[in-house]
Amino acid sequence: MKRSVIIAALLAAAANFFWAANAIVGKAAVALIPAFTLSQFRWLIAFAILAPFGIPLIKSQWTWYRARLPILFCLSLLSVAFYNTFQYWALEYTQPVNVGAMLALMPLAIATASSFFGGRKQSPLEWLTIVVAVLGALIVVTNGSLMDLFKGDDAGTGELLMIIAISSWALYSVLLKKMSADKVNIVGLLTFFVGVGCFMILPFWMSDIIHREVWIPTGSMWYSVLFVAIFPSIVSYLCWAKAIQLGDATIAGLMVTTAPLFNALLSMIFLDATVSATQWLGIVVVMVGVISTLLISRWKSLAKLN
Repeated sequence: MKRSVIIAALLAAAANFFWAANAIVGKAAVALIPAFTLSQFRWLIAFAILAPFGIPLIKSQWTWYRARLPILFCLSLLSVAFYNTFQYWALEYTQPVNVGAMLALMPLAIATASSFFGGRKQSPLEWLTIVVAVLGALIVVTNGSLMDLFKGDDAGTGELLMIIAISSWALYSVLLKKMSADKVNIVGLLTFFVGVGCFMILPFWMSDIIHREVWIPTGSMWYSVLFVAIFPSIVSYLCWAKAIQLGDATIAGLMVTTAPLFNALLSMIFLDATVSATQWLGIVVVMVGVISTLLISRWKSLAKLN
């Protein structure tokens, strides 16, 4: 297997580790902070951290940015404005376990988007192994009871919001690869996305200002905001962008199925939760699907070389 593919898979897994933590921290945060307010201040802080490093890089490569402004604005909308904002919004209606279940559908979403927009097409065998990984992820987050996803007074609302979020991220991942983003500094590119995305979230935040009692974080709320601003935002986005540069959107998307493993481990450590035998079985199924898909990808690459 190519070293670059392995590194890409590890970087994508690292991104998903912090996104798994984001679901847990985000659920606790939205109990105190409205979803749009959390999203707005998350990205404002992330931009403040990135700006001193990223703005000079954008200026030095402005010719590249100027030639691609429409697609860059679209990518900002899909990633910063839509994906994370709708995920926090979904957490107001559902539990992190359900969010994890929906995120497990990401590989299928990215593979479909990749095929539709002219990216790498998957063989029938690859589709099968991707479905196996997704099935394993769903077993983990639902403990084998898939219908539990749709129980409750707000059944389906959070899941619908997550479908929008997942679709946005799938399009972002595929389009990012197609635009040859490897020709520009990643830190500068992330700074651009976050800066533009902050303005795009403003209409959502205005809704909180009008309708919510809390629309600015206070006191201990800032700890949650700082965490999601640094790790699930800056660190995860840099890891994800580099993973796509080194590999492709489908391989990176496949690593989303590692989120159930991270959710299980983090829940055991921080929430004193127990992981059932069924969930561990699901984790094994996830790993089988992921490794199988990576091996098939490697075999296809060798076949092309020969």
